[in-house]
Amino acid sequence: MSAATAAARFLTGVAAVFLLAMVGINVVDVGLRSGFNAPIFGTYEIVELFLAAVAFLAIPEAFFRGQHITIELIDQIVPPRAVTFLRATGLAACVIFLGLLAYHMIQPAIDFVEFEEVTPDLQYPMIWKAGFVLAGVTFSFLAVVVIFLREIRRSAKPSGGA
Repeated sequence: MSAATAAARFLTGVAAVFLLAMVGINVVDVGLRSGFNAPIFGTYEIVELFLAAVAFLAIPEAFFRGQHITIELIDQIVPPRAVTFLRATGLAACVIFLGLLAYHMIQPAIDFVEFEEVTPDLQYPMIWKAGFVLAGVTFSFLAVVVIFLREIRRSAKPSGGA
């Protein structure tokens, strides 16, 4: 397992912990609300923060596992070299998109810190949520770069027997 794959797996583990915490706080909040009419203050904001971590930190491993939704319309009717070319083109498009996305997320993150933006109820810094999103997108970008380079290296090798 490469370091990039191990890092992606670690981030998925972190996302899983946040998912467990998110479910836990919802269960406790519903129980307290139903049983004692005493909900946990700020549950919505906590769940929103945890959801950002869950949604974005697991994306890099999904790229490494090839578990994103793909539609193979012409894979069966074109030569394997064409499929390889299409896959590389798709990965290149992902590299460009994720790179631009990460780049354009930096300034809003800086603004969150500079203007000390906080959430309305709990007053925790907005950069925490933005940090999870930016980290997920940045690591997804790095994952796709690694996968793209692997694909280019694999397709450059002469195809031998077996």
